[in-house]
Amino acid sequence: MRVRMVLLAIVLYIAPGTSLAQTSCGAMPPFTDGGSKEERLDALLKRAVDCVREGKPSLAVEIFSEMIGIDPENEAAYLNRGNAYLQLGQIPLSIADFSLVISLKPDIAEAWYNRGIAFIVAHKYDQAIADLSETIRLKPDFARAYCNRGLGLVRKGEYDRALSDLDAGIQRDENLALCYYARGDVYVARANYQQAVSDFSKGLELAPNVEGLGKRAEAYERLGDRKRALADFKAALQMAPSFNPALEGVNRLSAQQD
Repeated sequence: MRVRMVLLAIVLYIAPGTSLAQTSCGAMPPFTDGGSKEERLDALLKRAVDCVREGKPSLAVEIFSEMIGIDPENEAAYLNRGNAYLQLGQIPLSIADFSLVISLKPDIAEAWYNRGIAFIVAHKYDQAIADLSETIRLKPDFARAYCNRGLGLVRKGEYDRALSDLDAGIQRDENLALCYYARGDVYVARANYQQAVSDFSKGLELAPNVEGLGKRAEAYERLGDRKRALADFKAALQMAPSFNPALEGVNRLSAQQD
C-alpha cells in the first residue's frame, strides 16, 4: 500500500557537483557501451530520479538497485532507493537504506531527515524526533525538518514544543503547507478553533487536499459555523467520495438542518 504523505515530504539526494538534465523515466539517457562506470551510474541516476518525480517508485527501486550492483557504496543510490521504498509504503526497507547511508556518511543531513520521515510514518515518534534533531544540527535552516519534528511532537501531545518548532519552520519558509496543517492541529488541541481555521486555510491555499478540507470543516463545526463546515465536507467528498470523515460530517450537519 502506498503511503499518503499530506504533511510529509521526502527529499531526493543528489551528490554535490552532479548535474541532472530532465529526461524521462521510460527512456534511458544516451549511453555508449564504451562509457565509463561513472557515466553509466550518472545515466541510471538521471532515469531513476525521473521515475521518482513521475510517481513510479517501483521502477525507481529497480534502477537504484542496479546502481548499487555496480557501486555497492553509492550513498545516493541507497538514499534515493529508500525514498522510493517509502513512497511504496515499504517502511522497514526504507529505514534500512537510510540507516546504511548514515553508517557510511553520517554528515548527510538528508539521510537523517528521510529516516525521520520514515519513523513518523511508522508511528515511532521518539526515533523520528531524534533523527530530525540531528538533521537540524547538521542543517540549522532546514525548514521542513522543523515542521516534521513539530508534527512528531504533535503526535506525542507535546504541544508547546511542537508550536515552537512549527513557528520556526514557518519563519524559515512561509510557503510550507505542512507547517500550517500541523500547527492547525495544535490549535485544535488547545480549542483555539479560529486560529486553527486560519492555519488550515493557509495550508489549503498552498497545497489543497481532502484531509485539510476535513480538518477545516471540523474546526468550523466547533465554531458553530455549520454552513462553512458543510461546504468543506462537501468539497472533500467531491475530491474523494469515499472519505468517511466528510461523509459523516455531511450526514451529521444535514440532519441538524432538518
